[in-house]
Amino acid sequence: MAPFSIREGDSLVQGDFSRLEGLIAELKTNHSVEIGVFKTAKTSDGHQVAEYGAYNEFGSISGKLPKRSFIRMPLTKRQAKIEAKVRERVRAHLEAGDIKAIFKDIGIGGEAAIQEAFDTRGFGTWAPDAEITVERKGSDAPLIDIGLLRNSVGNRVG
Repeated sequence: MAPFSIREGDSLVQGDFSRLEGLIAELKTNHSVEIGVFKTAKTSDGHQVAEYGAYNEFGSISGKLPKRSFIRMPLTKRQAKIEAKVRERVRAHLEAGDIKAIFKDIGIGGEAAIQEAFDTRGFGTWAPDAEITVERKGSDAPLIDIGLLRNSVGNRVG
């Protein structure tokens, strides 16, 4: 709707609801955010990093690889923190008519929670690496060998 102006005697009413109409249209749009390791992330020999991530997230069927949730657990554990950070900016995004930006903030917060899990060994919950694994990679940091899995975490808003 274009700006309007109505004169009634000595009274003048002017308005512009175009931003409100834009916000209403934006609210009708379905947005989503995905956080994790996407199929585009590949190892140097072409394997999907997400496959390795799944083994760590859920553990191996054989039990040789323990479950070390690096996606679900951090997002659950830091949900309130993510919500609080997003809430700080919601009003500004609404006033700008940018609903998608709210989802972008959620994605950024989710990624930060996952990175925090890598920094803290799953907030102290991840099982340590086997001694042979520590010797092979030269580090005792679970889930971090060359950093490929950690660096493959991302988010996308649709």
